[in-house]
Amino acid sequence: MDYETLKTELLKLARNAFETACTLRENQRIEVYLNNGEPMSSDCLEENEEIIYGPERVLCYQVFGHDYLEDEIKTWIDYARVIPQPSDDAPMPEPTNIETSIRELIDEIAKRNGVTGDAVSSFEVFANLPMDLLGSIEQQIIEYWWNAKEEENGKKLALEQIYEAIGQEA
Repeated sequence: MDYETLKTELLKLARNAFETACTLRENQRIEVYLNNGEPMSSDCLEENEEIIYGPERVLCYQVFGHDYLEDEIKTWIDYARVIPQPSDDAPMPEPTNIETSIRELIDEIAKRNGVTGDAVSSFEVFANLPMDLLGSIEQQIIEYWWNAKEEENGKKLALEQIYEAIGQEA
């Protein structure tokens, strides 16, 4: 397998591991490694479980569980509640489909409970998110964490580990 193909395959496995890590506890991890030159990914490993690495098995990427996703979803719910006000120098942005769906869900819960939308907590909205909407929000958050145009993102950190393991292309 040539260098570029190897790097691409390791990065695909790292991306999948990164996404799965969002559902793990902090003491759990996933490892991406080369086994006799073939890219592989571990199952979820507990802190006391270990894969023995050596010349035939090389660790290329390791990601620990991170449980920030729930808090981030609640932040998105809070953000969707805010309806931008028009200003003279900026046009009103159109709400995204996710923002519209969250606002509709808040209205639905408020009607059902006989309260105003402001009285509906983000926790209650979170608990009532339909699975497809929850999945869409999760995917957008994970995609942002992986590809954010920031100094550090999941992809850059994964590439650093991969380059360290297989050597950076000259």
